[in-house]
Amino acid sequence: MSESLGKTIAVSMDMHIPGYEVDIWPLLCPVREYDWIETWDCRLIQSRSGVNELGCVFVTDFPTECGAEVWITTRYEPYSRLEFVRTNSARIIRLEIALFREENGTRLTWVQHVTSLNAVGDEYIAQKPQAFARQMSAVEKMLGHYLRTGKKLKGEEAGLVTENKDHVHSGKAG
Repeated sequence: MSESLGKTIAVSMDMHIPGYEVDIWPLLCPVREYDWIETWDCRLIQSRSGVNELGCVFVTDFPTECGAEVWITTRYEPYSRLEFVRTNSARIIRLEIALFREENGTRLTWVQHVTSLNAVGDEYIAQKPQAFARQMSAVEKMLGHYLRTGKKLKGEEAGLVTENKDHVHSGKAG
């Protein structure tokens, strides 16, 4: 039996949001993302509370993410740390989000650890650094706009990529 190890990559970004963690935290939820991400779409599978919580399970199906994926919330520390594991047939992602209060708002640190499962996942990883930078830029614009105005920023104004040209859906917060 031959062993084959999947390719891996970690990408990260810090962003400053002009709002505080008490306002941002509730929006980092598969149900509440409908409020501020124009292209967000998910199917909630498991949640006792009806919103994000430890063990929450939901499914998304964005073509730019290599097809349908299952998400599970694996860390849930209100106002400070949130983690998801996202998996589909091409790759597995562990998404970490940390919130830090600063003088004029909140710094969010986003880290994605990606492991490919096959050649499609390898291609996804090859494009991940550039796609992640675009994705996080869009998230920063959308989240900041929503906190300032209470309204969604149009996808094209945020720089969303929704077609399968990068294998990355820029509409999800992670």
